[in-house]
Amino acid sequence: MNAIVLLPCTRPFLRLDGQEHPLTWGQTSSFPLTVGPHLVETFIRYRGTPWPAGTGRLHVEVGEGEDIDVLARNGPLNHQPLQPRLLPRRPPVPST
Repeated sequence: MNAIVLLPCTRPFLRLDGQEHPLTWGQTSSFPLTVGPHLVETFIRYRGTPWPAGTGRLHVEVGEGEDIDVLARNGPLNHQPLQPRLLPRRPPVPST
């Protein structure tokens, strides 16, 4: 039920170490990160409003040559945050 309400009237955003990036529902986005700690914040904005709503936060540590994958989903209720979570590490692709 929540997705039916949110998809047409909101837009997802990512704030990475304070820098905001608009996202698109259902699409993957990539952002380069330096080695070290980072703050990932995800939230929505209702169309026509400047205020973030439902902000979720995740602190991550990026190692040398490391890629991380983060997935953000909101809960079943409209007032719950768009919570980012770290996905399990992907095994390295063997070179042939």
